[in-house]
Amino acid sequence: MNIKLDKYTPDSLASLFVLLMEEGMTPNQIMVGIVRLATDSKELEGTIVSADCIRFLLATMPVDTTAPGVTEFILSLSQEGVTTLMLLDALGFACYVRGLFDSANIIRLTYQRLQADRIISQMLRD
Repeated sequence: MNIKLDKYTPDSLASLFVLLMEEGMTPNQIMVGIVRLATDSKELEGTIVSADCIRFLLATMPVDTTAPGVTEFILSLSQEGVTTLMLLDALGFACYVRGLFDSANIIRLTYQRLQADRIISQMLRD
């Protein structure tokens, strides 16, 4: 399996997540910030199954709230135009690089489903 970033995701996000994991952060700790960003920004509102995708992700990778500084940092990235999908893409890639293949697969599937859901929902609105 070879996971690549999509063309909209900055390489620096994946590098950041790899570095955080090398320093002991877990994908579950990083996930807290991503889920909060998705919730706070309402970026996925108006899509058909986004809430179900996030619930599935949280059921398989329960959040770990022991790194509040990471959560706040991830939330601040929205001011730089970083989206939930970019963060999921980068986290999936970082998990793959770190050898966390189960997490990488779950995150990648969620990313792909959310991306498809966004496109389908937009087409239905148009």
